[in-house]
Amino acid sequence: MNYSFWEKKFIQTPMDLTIIGSGIVGLSAAISIKEKQPWLTVKILERGSLPYGASTKNAGFSCFGSVSEILDDIQQIGEEQTMEIVKMRYQGLKILKSRVQPQQMEYQHHGGTELFRKSDNILKEQCINSIVYCNELMHSHLDISNCYSLVKNRKLTAYDTDAIYNASEGIINPVAMMNALSRKAADLGISVVYGINITEVDRQNKVIKTDQHLIIEYKRLIVCTNGFTAALFPELEVVPARNQVLITEKLDNNPLDSGYHMDKGYVYFRNYEGRILLGGGRNLDHSGELTDQFGHTALIQEYLKKILEELYPGASSKIYHWWSGILGIGPSKYPICKWVDEDIIAGVRLGGMGVAIGSYLGEMLACEVIK
Repeated sequence: MNYSFWEKKFIQTPMDLTIIGSGIVGLSAAISIKEKQPWLTVKILERGSLPYGASTKNAGFSCFGSVSEILDDIQQIGEEQTMEIVKMRYQGLKILKSRVQPQQMEYQHHGGTELFRKSDNILKEQCINSIVYCNELMHSHLDISNCYSLVKNRKLTAYDTDAIYNASEGIINPVAMMNALSRKAADLGISVVYGINITEVDRQNKVIKTDQHLIIEYKRLIVCTNGFTAALFPELEVVPARNQVLITEKLDNNPLDSGYHMDKGYVYFRNYEGRILLGGGRNLDHSGELTDQFGHTALIQEYLKKILEELYPGASSKIYHWWSGILGIGPSKYPICKWVDEDIIAGVRLGGMGVAIGSYLGEMLACEVIK
């Protein structure tokens, strides 16, 4: 990069707060900080021309947990911690909707439907029998009445006729969402510098080093790098995980009318302007998908194409585009909001729920920084 003197001076001049990562957490943290203390100067450093991770690469679900996913989490980490995480997601969506108008992010309140394969009788019965229990949890923790209901799936005949509907979910356009957040950040005087590939954070000298030989001083640093955190802060328990996604051409009589989930949230699909968007499947190859490299594998592509054919016969010949995104996961779905040094705090590990939990984590970071 051929920086001018003016550009280099601007990039390297320290501000009150420097944020690494312009995804939903980074922007949300910056906005929350400026809303609380508008006199602080805030600069965001971003590796890509758009957020490099999953913020603009996700499938665009405004969701907080299907019944099968919640039951699985309760089995793994217990009811209390599961519902604490679910509440973070729900509160995060409320913060997001207070900042971005529905039309700005193409929000559609179509609800979310959990489908079951015809061979998934044990899982299906477990989930159906737990609807009352999960509704009680949602009412007591989120103040939502009758969140889940048993419905009939009459359109997608490859799957069981019993399905579970969540009336409180919706779908969005993630790039439109991020553009709206970027405009709000700019209105608050937050600077975002793109194309900054950071190679090292020198904690002793309080400088950030880049592959363009820039030396960027910081006063206080907020790290919002999610799936790419290990390269800079390997001591944090964050592991990258790749999700593969496809979208078709426009299809006549597209049968999808909401956001859909299967396999405890590992598979998801939706309608976008008459196209089928379908993604997930990393549970087929857990270890192989623990990578920070974008790309695709034949195993998961074939799996997703098989599901696509079940949804709409012939659609696998009408795939328009494939892409992938990198998540940040770990031994817990609980996000990390932690001081890693006297002047460095990290907000990472969104567990594949960045749209939901990102705004909440940004608020957590802001409260930590300015308390």
